[in-house]
Amino acid sequence: MAIRKKRFGPQKEHALQKFIATAPDAPQPSQPAKPEPVAKAPDEDSVQITLRLSRADLERLTATAKRQGIARASYIKRAVFLQLAGDEAK
Repeated sequence: MAIRKKRFGPQKEHALQKFIATAPDAPQPSQPAKPEPVAKAPDEDSVQITLRLSRADLERLTATAKRQGIARASYIKRAVFLQLAGDEAK
């Protein structure tokens, strides 16, 4: 015979949860996780941007970055700065 958990109405369930929460050995409610700030170099003033790409282009970009053994964001950054350097040299 299976043991079933007794179901209570919302008021009794709330009272039960309150009783459990006030017990001396009750687990403390966890604080919501706060995202860790991204570590930056002290002199770096960076800004986050958003790019819209087709899924196919994103997959190509990801595959190329993976082949080169770097993160996709690093690949994008490098491509942008290589293009800038080329344009500024003209």
